[in-house]
Amino acid sequence: MGCNYVRNLLPMWHNGWTGDVDSLYRSRKNADWAKDEILKSDIIVFHRADTVNHHKVALACKEAGKLTVFDNDDTFKQIEDGFFKELDKQNYMENWVKVNRLMDNFIRNVDLVTTTTEFLAKEYRELNENVVVLPNCVDPMDWSTPKRNETDKIRIGIVGSVAYYNDVAEISDYIKELSHRKDITLVLFGLQSKKGRKKNKLIANAFEKEYALWDEANIEHTPWCHMFEYFDVLNNLELDMMLIPRKDNYFNRCKSNLKFLEAAMCEIPVIAQSFPDGLSPYDKDLNGKNGILATTKEDFIRETERLIKDKELRRKIGKEAHKYVLANYDINNNYLKWQKAYQTIWKKES
Repeated sequence: MGCNYVRNLLPMWHNGWTGDVDSLYRSRKNADWAKDEILKSDIIVFHRADTVNHHKVALACKEAGKLTVFDNDDTFKQIEDGFFKELDKQNYMENWVKVNRLMDNFIRNVDLVTTTTEFLAKEYRELNENVVVLPNCVDPMDWSTPKRNETDKIRIGIVGSVAYYNDVAEISDYIKELSHRKDITLVLFGLQSKKGRKKNKLIANAFEKEYALWDEANIEHTPWCHMFEYFDVLNNLELDMMLIPRKDNYFNRCKSNLKFLEAAMCEIPVIAQSFPDGLSPYDKDLNGKNGILATTKEDFIRETERLIKDKELRRKIGKEAHKYVLANYDINNNYLKWQKAYQTIWKKES
């Protein structure tokens, strides 16, 4: 639902469209209801179409004279050194070769491809020349007034997929050091709880490296939650800063700046990964005033210590981030980009 919220629900709600899921609180509509809405629509958008069933529905849509769009926010290529390789070992995700073949075939046959970043768009343009970048956005209505930490300990957050071992490995020693400092509370928001792990051995095995790291650290742990709870859960953590390390690999170069957007809505200053060539998901947005870029382990340590010592600077960066994101990524100012993208194929068809 996390991807569905950003890529489907926000543009759908603001443009007055419909979908097979239309609420954060509801499951997919039944087949008859969805079929009726599809038949009344001109353009059908498929997010992450990676199954045979997606192909069957898309083919039926084509036969009914509908235009089709493929949307995705992650690459499924070059996963040899990442978390998905570990999942595949556990045999509870589909075979990656099959998934990539299915998606590649789907991309070749749709009328339009939409994605989050120009870097990922290059991958899709090898299969379909009609690709448009539609960046992830935020809806201010979903976010409450940012909460402040008023305790005598600095609260440092690691949120979401950043908790995966490959991303935090380079600074793992520093993270463990932070977790045992008396002036710091290290907060992990993500992964499953210990109780949940016992119930789901597949998850425990897939995240074996992650749990080994975080169990060793002295952390405050908030596990995964439902998407409709996410905004308040993140805000209620009252983080003073957020660390966003990323391993420099193809998968991470295809990711978006979403974690920065979410932190900004809570006025949480971030120290985020920069790559040497300036092509990380955060390089184009963070400028030192609205967030801090770090390339090396030494950068992360230096900048983290600087923010730990300077409460006024933390607050200033958080407020600047909030203003920047509202100015550039508010869905209320961007939803027409989806209309314009879809109109390019509608005009061609007309």
